[in-house]
Amino acid sequence: MNYEKKSLKISLLEINTENPRFEMVGNQREALGVMISNQKRKLIKLGEDIIEHGLNPSDIVIVTPHEKHQNKFTVLEGNRRITVLKLLNNPDLISEKNKIFSRKFRELSKKFQISPIKEVDCVVFNDEDEANRWIKLKHTGENEGIGTVTWDAQQKARFEERFEGKATYAIQVLDFLEKSADVSEELKMKLPSIPSSSLQRLLSDPDVRSVIGIEIDDGRVVSNYTPSELIKPLSKIITDLARTDFTVKEIYYKDDRANYLETFKNEDLPDKSNETIKWEITTPNPPKPRKKTKNKRSKPLSLTRNTIIPKSCIIHINQPRVNKIYRELKDLDLRDFVNSASITFRVFFELSIDSFIQKYNLAVAENDKLVNKVSKVSNHLKNNKHLTKEELKPVNTAVSNPNSIFSVNTFNAYVHSKNFSPIATDLKTTWDNIEPFIVKMWELI
Repeated sequence: MNYEKKSLKISLLEINTENPRFEMVGNQREALGVMISNQKRKLIKLGEDIIEHGLNPSDIVIVTPHEKHQNKFTVLEGNRRITVLKLLNNPDLISEKNKIFSRKFRELSKKFQISPIKEVDCVVFNDEDEANRWIKLKHTGENEGIGTVTWDAQQKARFEERFEGKATYAIQVLDFLEKSADVSEELKMKLPSIPSSSLQRLLSDPDVRSVIGIEIDDGRVVSNYTPSELIKPLSKIITDLARTDFTVKEIYYKDDRANYLETFKNEDLPDKSNETIKWEITTPNPPKPRKKTKNKRSKPLSLTRNTIIPKSCIIHINQPRVNKIYRELKDLDLRDFVNSASITFRVFFELSIDSFIQKYNLAVAENDKLVNKVSKVSNHLKNNKHLTKEELKPVNTAVSNPNSIFSVNTFNAYVHSKNFSPIATDLKTTWDNIEPFIVKMWELI
């Protein structure tokens, strides 16, 4: 190939009037004008970067001798860079109709003149067709591997992790799954195709993290669950993201992600009894599960939430109206709707009880009070060993102690007493105590 490398003065370089970025123009003034109109803000950002970092040494300008003017050259590749350098050297080249743009470049020019660039390294091709082959390969994609194979989002994230110290949540999770002996080879085969931006979007949502059992500690992904439990929800997420029909619209907004969480089944969620000490998921030797102790109290849910039912609670309810009420309780903000939420809570609780009684044909009188219904359901769950006496204690307390904040009497007062004002903290505490009871009922319905 006939080419040579030269350092050429910017004043000898002409913007290509047949630049593929725009329609052909007649002269340099028009070429500069069209470039400015087409690239305005991008030219400013490029100018700022050149002033701070200089020209990219790995991306050289390609030129060919000018057809008419001896000692001048036409820029075939690098027209944006040369345009910016010309404007930084001489802002007067900008027409009056671009006043704001002109003012910005005059400001940049003052900084540029501290250490100006008057010459650039170029590759000079005598044959424009030879030059165009390389330019085409650069700008027209991979070309079956001959051209530039661009990085996908996952590869970009790995570069940032290795060379800029930025390990995204998505990359940490992907590395954990790749290195885990408990992950199937079939699932590992899917990992390279996962859109890391979508995975990052999910993991950046605190409600998603709460459901799948991870936390963020100073940028590191940590968990209180054993690796085998953590793999359950992560496997579902990877499988879903790898679907050919998956689109980011399914998880783009907060409400979308809340709907997505409702697709998790019990087997997709971590077993809360398999907790361990908090560990970083990228560590090579995760801790072993804690030994289970009898009657161990479950970890209390955070009362800092603003809804009765936490977003992390997933219950599969097969009755449409009850399911809608359950979803509303996960959305009703207690700071604004404490009365509406308390009444809705009471309705949800009784409909859940009635649904269970109907499913298992429990013997109750037609006008039985709620307290008697709760007692019947509680006894059924205990006698059939679905819940232990300890797990049923909060519900039994509601039955036996009318002064309890989660008693049936209190529930009734939410609806029928004009003088009884519900308290947000009490409502959340009530849910935290009876959640295992509610969850188990709907598992069995």
